[in-house]
This record gives sequence, C-alpha cells and structure tokens, in this order.
Amino acid sequence: MTRRSAVPVGAFLAWTIFVWGIVRVRNILGDDAMTSSEQTRSLLLSASLWTPAAVLLVVTVVTVLRHKALPSAARIGVALLGLWTVLVWMVRAYDIALAGDRSAAFIAVHLVLAVISVGLAVLAARALRPTTADSSPQPVTI
Repeated sequence: MTRRSAVPVGAFLAWTIFVWGIVRVRNILGDDAMTSSEQTRSLLLSASLWTPAAVLLVVTVVTVLRHKALPSAARIGVALLGLWTVLVWMVRAYDIALAGDRSAAFIAVHLVLAVISVGLAVLAARALRPTTADSSPQPVTI
C-alpha cells in the first residue's frame, strides 16, 4: 500500500473514530434524557462504526510502516465499513432532517457530518481500487 493511497483510507477511518467513537459516545453518555435502553442501542450503533474503524486503522498503519500491500480482508473491511457508513447516514439524515423536530442549526451540522463521512468513504474506496498495473497479467517465469 502506498502512502498516497493510505491517506484517504486513514482519513476515513480516523474521521469515523472521531465522529462515532469520541463525539457520539460522549453525547450519548452525557444525555440524561435518554433511557438506558436508548443509550444501549445508540452505543451499539456507534460501536458498529468506530470499532471496525479502529481495527482497520491499526492494520493500515502497520501495513504502511512495513511497506506491504493492504491485506484483501482489510480492503473488504474498508469497503464494507464505507457501505455501512453510507447506509447509517442515509437513515440518520432522514431522521434528523425530516422525521424529527430539530433546529435548523442541528440539521445543518449533522448533514455536513454526513456529507464529510460519505465523501471520505468514497475516497477511501477509490484509493483501494486496483490499478491497471495491479490487474494486468503477470509474466510467468519457469
């Protein structure tokens, strides 16, 4: 994995950890209006995003430091996390913007978070696409 392709992947994973693992968890735990079951559901959703992001970030950093190719399982993991990110933000954006009674500022902030998250997921997926050199047939030596 080149450092150049690692940047968008690392940015997506770090952003996911920041948004879902730090900010969202802090907000959940600090919300006295939430019942314990609402907190549990929200924490599980948050963990479904930041936990794989943390694991994949460690794998990405180790891969870059060792000058190796990102393992295919990690590439698939980044793609699946990107897909999950898009799906979660689609539902959350609808809920926040249209289904809830939220202020315009709250809606704007969360839609910006959604756009950044989805944009970084797309950039990460594009960075992990095989290049033409990767997909060209390799000569066979005997």
